[in-house]
Amino acid sequence: MPRVARVMSESGFYHVMLRGINRMQLFYDDDDRREFIDRLTRYKDECGLSLIAWCLMGNHVHLLVRVGGIELSHVMKRLELSYSNYYRSKYDWKGYLFQDRYRSEPINDDSYLLAAVRYIHKNPLEAGEPITSWTSHNDYLDKSGITETEMVLGMFSSDAEKARSAFREFIEASDDDSSSFLGQNNKTHISDKDAIEAILSVGGFSVCSDLCLMEKASRNKAIATLRRQGLSIRQISRLTGIGRNIVQSAKP
Repeated sequence: MPRVARVMSESGFYHVMLRGINRMQLFYDDDDRREFIDRLTRYKDECGLSLIAWCLMGNHVHLLVRVGGIELSHVMKRLELSYSNYYRSKYDWKGYLFQDRYRSEPINDDSYLLAAVRYIHKNPLEAGEPITSWTSHNDYLDKSGITETEMVLGMFSSDAEKARSAFREFIEASDDDSSSFLGQNNKTHISDKDAIEAILSVGGFSVCSDLCLMEKASRNKAIATLRRQGLSIRQISRLTGIGRNIVQSAKP
């Protein structure tokens, strides 16, 4: 299957995800996590990358970044190669470590940027871990660490203490409160199982990613149908691999 061209961000902001091949563990202990953070710090500084939020899970990584003068692909290639070399040496691993190429989603408005920050920070909750477990959450609360927090905190208040307090409340808010930030007008949650069935049915596909291969007009018509059935923009994008901006702007 040919690779789908990446959707470029007009703002320079991207939500990036790295996943271990076959969902393999990327981090077995805190030493591994520190090694990854050290490399992330080095390459963001060398390449002029702004790190807005991050989260390290067992088999995947979420980053929210703003690119500088060097392309995101170049930065990610250096990061992946460096950590892969460390991992191979420590665990005597042969072969690839990361699953295919990293995934990226452009962020072109403030509401979605805030929603992405919250999503990234709340990832550990799915594994029964606290929000503060290897995320940038603490960087926002005590101004330490490698995260550039000023821009996001400034969206809440010009007063530093009020901004941190409002930020904490925003992150800890229930998921129901985040629907407007994710471009979801419907309040009914469609499970991934039902969403996958809907995607496969709308085009007679064998896999969800086949939606990417449709001619543009037919693809947009299919996306519009899925949206009417209650699938969210994020859900369609995540399950098919189609960029969020494309899903959001699709017209039947």
